[in-house]
Amino acid sequence: MLKNHNIFSFQMVLLYGLAFIVLWEWLRPLPVITDTGNLSVFVWFTLFCFILMYIRLVGFVAFPVIFIAIMYSLHSVFFEGSFLREGIATLVWFGEDFARNVRFLIGNDMNSLSFEFRSFLLFIVLAIMSYLIHFWLCHLKKIFLFLVITVVYVTVIDTFTLYDASNAIVRLVIAGFLLMTILYKLRLEEKEQVTSDEFKGKAWTNSLTFIIVIVAVIAFFSPKYEPYWPDPLPMVKGAMTGEGGEGTYRTIGYGQNDERLGGGFANDDTVIFTATATQGHYWRGESKEIYTGKGWESVEHELNKTFRYSDFYDKKVAVQMFERSVPKDTRESTISMVDDHRFWHLFYPGELVEVGDLEFYNEQSDYRYLIDYVSGKVGTTSDEKPVFLKEYTFTYHAPKFVIEDLRTTTSVDPDHIRDVYLQLPELPERVGQLASQITEAHENRYDKVKAIEGYFSRSGFQYETTDVAIPAEGQDYVDQFLFETQKGYCDNFSTSMIVMLRTLDIPARWVKGFTQGELVSRLDVNTYEISNANAHSWVEVYFPEVGWVPFEPTKGFNHTFEFVEDQQEVDTVIDDDNDSDELSTPERMQDPENPFLPLEDMIDSPAGGSSEGVGGGNDSKSLQFPFKLIWIVIAVMLVGFAIYRNHQKLLTVFFLYLFKLKSSDDENLYIKAYERLLWLLELNGFKRYDDETLREYANRIDGLFPQVKCRS
Repeated sequence: MLKNHNIFSFQMVLLYGLAFIVLWEWLRPLPVITDTGNLSVFVWFTLFCFILMYIRLVGFVAFPVIFIAIMYSLHSVFFEGSFLREGIATLVWFGEDFARNVRFLIGNDMNSLSFEFRSFLLFIVLAIMSYLIHFWLCHLKKIFLFLVITVVYVTVIDTFTLYDASNAIVRLVIAGFLLMTILYKLRLEEKEQVTSDEFKGKAWTNSLTFIIVIVAVIAFFSPKYEPYWPDPLPMVKGAMTGEGGEGTYRTIGYGQNDERLGGGFANDDTVIFTATATQGHYWRGESKEIYTGKGWESVEHELNKTFRYSDFYDKKVAVQMFERSVPKDTRESTISMVDDHRFWHLFYPGELVEVGDLEFYNEQSDYRYLIDYVSGKVGTTSDEKPVFLKEYTFTYHAPKFVIEDLRTTTSVDPDHIRDVYLQLPELPERVGQLASQITEAHENRYDKVKAIEGYFSRSGFQYETTDVAIPAEGQDYVDQFLFETQKGYCDNFSTSMIVMLRTLDIPARWVKGFTQGELVSRLDVNTYEISNANAHSWVEVYFPEVGWVPFEPTKGFNHTFEFVEDQQEVDTVIDDDNDSDELSTPERMQDPENPFLPLEDMIDSPAGGSSEGVGGGNDSKSLQFPFKLIWIVIAVMLVGFAIYRNHQKLLTVFFLYLFKLKSSDDENLYIKAYERLLWLLELNGFKRYDDETLREYANRIDGLFPQVKCRS
């Protein structure tokens, strides 16, 4: 329903357009500061909500339209196929997901909320914000407080994150001043009780707009002075970490984003998990493959698919790191998370073979494994959503690398290995020249790798965690470390070794996880405590006919990888332990279309059905979609919202019929009707002014409703 005044004027279109630009500034930083993707979907949805508010659609129509728009947006982000054909299936899925996540909310288990439900909540917030802005524009005609909050939000994000708000501030200043100019004009029109045509303020409005634009342009292109005061951010962050010195901006730990390395950190001895094992190991989380010059990214954006889901009943995840010819010991370990620390993926040493008992923070009956065959990352999922592990037991292979075999291995690498693990951005030539100088006396791959691994200890590089430089714009991370600072921590050492190896056409990748931790108990098996301080990165180098061999370049760290001189030493160990081959490594059978993956028939694809899996049991019935209850709630909400939006009309119709039914013999009927009429007029927004006579009031009402004249 449209109001009586013309909302399709250029002034109103500009007003809503500027308000949309301001709200858009809240969305722009999300891909930088969060894991939010598909930002364009959220922007288009917000614009759609603004259009609905602009045309002022009645509530009982706007509410279901917005809900359908949310369902369409969720479908476009998380599902494939046409929404028109699969809309009912999406609604059924949403009901089940909604019921499941409501249980998580009631149980205060925010970490288990699905990504789809979190996106749904964001859509709801955007719809509410669109209505609030509409209310501020059309009813209050004020927007200053929202502008101030937006500026504070953008500046804080710019200060404490990688988001650059330089252009955002310019957009906010221009849009904000134009908004306040138009709203001030509308308030004057309302105060003077004149229409836009009667208000002689066009020249005034144009003058203010012209001044705002000129000032913004001059300010943007004028030279800027350097800051007079030093940046207070390092001092603030240093105070927060309790450490002094430059670079103490972060706390050590296993991070998720490795796209920009550098800068110092504060130590943190908080225990993350405990592990039982026969000996200490490096606990592998995942590898990264793409070096950008600033940090590391995953290769999964480059390949069509690098992962598959396991079968519900198959515990043999079989993440193969080494060829069958590599000698291995079969061992078992148990990891237990401490103090509610949560990871959805496993940490394991060597080569993961089989996962045994699992315990989740929330009971799961239909989980399965998500296996990334490029990074070696193995996680647990339910309904294709991550679920967090509390304790898990697994079997793994601890390899023994025969140095004699590594020296004599062929240098012919598979094409798919070369395509990914020799990737490099544009580097300064001196990086490759240094790698060639270090290895010029060596012929085979192993000796070249060991020469670069030992280069840092021989050349005076320092291990440093606080005073660590961050590369300047356009500066390469490795080049800065090798030739300028020569001090840093594991990320500096491991990344530099990998980059130098790649310049020599030796495939290598960056691995992160934890070191062995602190030995706290020696019983039948050893118990280790692994803390944030054990977070670490190291190097894996590819050797044909062997696989991925780990190396430790960081100065001061002693690796737990086992190397033996020749095969005779391995044969002696195997003779003493006849059980070492209980779980042998299956023969590697690669998918011809994507050599990183095993053959399709070995495991289920992500689209594999689950009707016969554990999820089809009775335990999943409690999460089924409560059709009747949900639809009743939705119907009640729609009816209630429609009544609320139209209560003025409903009350007006009700009292008109009420007074028609009353007897005319009542002496006070006309007085009651008159008082009720004034009340209804005020309810509908036509209040009588205190200094207004009854005749003046009647004439004003007649002017607003010329089609209905009052009878004298």
